[in-house]
Amino acid sequence: MSKPMADYVKLPQLDEYKEWFKDFADLKRENGILQVTWMTKKGPMHHSGMSHRAMSQLTRVLSLDYKNEIIIFTHVGDNWMIESDAHGWDTYAKLPTERFQHQYFDDTNLIKNMVFDLDVPTIGAIPGPGFHWDSAMLCDITICTEDTKLEVPHAQGGLVPGDGMGLLCQHYFGTKKGNYYMMTTRQFTAKDMLDGGMVSEVVPKGKALERAWEIARMWKTMSYENRTIMSNLAKRPLKKLLVEDLKLHTVSEQYGSLLRIAAGELGDENSAQQDEKYISRVNDWRYATHDMEKPQTADSWRKMPASAKEWFKKVEAGEIKNPYTFEHSNEPKDYTV
Repeated sequence: MSKPMADYVKLPQLDEYKEWFKDFADLKRENGILQVTWMTKKGPMHHSGMSHRAMSQLTRVLSLDYKNEIIIFTHVGDNWMIESDAHGWDTYAKLPTERFQHQYFDDTNLIKNMVFDLDVPTIGAIPGPGFHWDSAMLCDITICTEDTKLEVPHAQGGLVPGDGMGLLCQHYFGTKKGNYYMMTTRQFTAKDMLDGGMVSEVVPKGKALERAWEIARMWKTMSYENRTIMSNLAKRPLKKLLVEDLKLHTVSEQYGSLLRIAAGELGDENSAQQDEKYISRVNDWRYATHDMEKPQTADSWRKMPASAKEWFKKVEAGEIKNPYTFEHSNEPKDYTV
């Protein structure tokens, strides 16, 4: 056999990119099945500009490694992402270039790379409540636990819900119901998602990842070529949706944010638009209580920060238990509950 003029380009292998992304994801592979576990520094993932970018970068890198034949996306612990890195949004404040790169590229790539870059079968395994669930819902199939409840929280904080989650609600739930969840911030439960076609299966607590691996191993009994072609058919409806509407949604959110910045109205929960770094003030409360599962009103939106504050006081006094990990170590000095 004659030798070609040039060899294949060397691309990164698992041991290499596992190290690159170690602050944001734990990667392990068994017999071609790759498990991606989102996290921040070995603990629950804290939403930030850095994690936002890392998620889209990782999916692109994974697509370059043909040894990743099936991919499972999950989150560390027993819930999805709940916390936010208080110092993780400083680069978003740098106008114009850094913010433009974060919002014009990262916001879009986080969504589109999951569907357009990953050609192999994907499974989302949601272990419990949380936000920014897009990577799990963009998978070919999605498993969640019976206690899972999710939301599109933007509007309550004065932000246009254009990062893709509202778009996915419209797609899975239908226009009117999707609009309702997107525009009122009401949480939807595992039953809501199963009934609406947003998830494929609902399983007992602690079983989402186990079930995802069962399905992945089932797919491994098919030929590599056929299951990969099958995945392309599974992704086709989302590809058409994202081509039509994704950029309009992301740019709309960005435009709304820039208007509030220009007007000097971006800040804490008393401002017209809430800055990302204040999200964790209310998030544990949102998922630990049932308040957000109810129809929302102007009064409930206004009282949300105060309700969260009272709840945290009871947690600190030992009267009730916070079921989620909430870390105050990286908060600014004026960031109090």
